[in-house]
Amino acid sequence: MQINNVLLVDIGNTRIKFRLLSEASDKITTVDDLSALITYIEAASISHVFVANVGKPAVEDALAQLCLQQKIIFCAVKTESEAFGIKNSYQNPTKMGVDRWLAILGAAKLTEKPFAVIDAGTAVTVDFVADGQHLGGWIAPGFHTMKKALLSNTTRVFENETIPDQLSAANDTEECVAMGCLASLQGVFWSARRRLNDQFKENVIIFTGGDKKLLTSACDGDSLSAANLVIDGLARYAEKASFG
Repeated sequence: MQINNVLLVDIGNTRIKFRLLSEASDKITTVDDLSALITYIEAASISHVFVANVGKPAVEDALAQLCLQQKIIFCAVKTESEAFGIKNSYQNPTKMGVDRWLAILGAAKLTEKPFAVIDAGTAVTVDFVADGQHLGGWIAPGFHTMKKALLSNTTRVFENETIPDQLSAANDTEECVAMGCLASLQGVFWSARRRLNDQFKENVIIFTGGDKKLLTSACDGDSLSAANLVIDGLARYAEKASFG
């Protein structure tokens, strides 16, 4: 296959992201629904589509049907017990979201040190890896999910559209909500940093996801930021199919 005809698609909880295998890892297009992706595919000369889908089977099915009609080879990547030198700690790998698995595989190309990959989006996930072994991880609500949960289960608590750049103490309810959610989110980072430091003298934290900027402002020590590790992980499967 020609790598400039291979499309990598990340069907997330809220949006769809995609890029060509031949393009730079930060050249990602984000759309709100499948129709925009379909328009792109129909206008481009796509031969293969590699997909990661975290929980929208209807969207995946519609995309698979389009590929069948267009004679495009469709490949939905699933979580495995082992791939590309990484062993999964899950006894039942199918219970791990493919987004987490692919983010691990994408992050593993960026460092040889023990690492935690933190993917901040609708949920914030953390996965620890050392010497090719997945050591387990965490799943917590993301920044916007926390705000929605707080507002729907409390009275006289309000929000605005504030997304703070730095954590500080707030002086009104709306800002208190934003700062409290940011403090909770950054607490995940500090817990991950402490866990890594307790086990490994050298380590690195790798951030990805739409809300990664809310975490990078708190980071210290070795850290990296990646545009979309899920798509980077998909690229490894596509490259394997292309080059063997």
